[in-house]
Amino acid sequence: MEQDSNPVYKDERYGKNRELLYKYNPEGNYEKNVGFHEEPERVILQQAWDLFQERIENARQKVLSGKASPLLYYMEKSLADPMNLSMMAGIAFWKVKLHLKPSFFRHMSEKSQKKYAEALNITVEQLKKVE
Repeated sequence: MEQDSNPVYKDERYGKNRELLYKYNPEGNYEKNVGFHEEPERVILQQAWDLFQERIENARQKVLSGKASPLLYYMEKSLADPMNLSMMAGIAFWKVKLHLKPSFFRHMSEKSQKKYAEALNITVEQLKKVE
């Protein structure tokens, strides 16, 4: 990205948020620049977010069809995986894997439900159902 070139894109998906970008100056040193991503970077970012949205929707469909617990949906929605959720909630990894199954989720303790809800920034009632 050239120093003088910092285009402002009028795409509503990206809002008006600027980011801290690093680039080389003519002397070969890093320089900070606050601005907007250029088009190729924006396309890549949008593709990544589209993949996340697809994963979230797949998780939602699994929950609605009874193949997974609502915990899977909220885990995907927070962009976590079972290991991350385990660390965020303070619950053993193997228990998180079990709680992703509907039969184990239904018999989960209230204490575990509160831990998951707190880790995912939702209420216990929300944890029990999908949006």
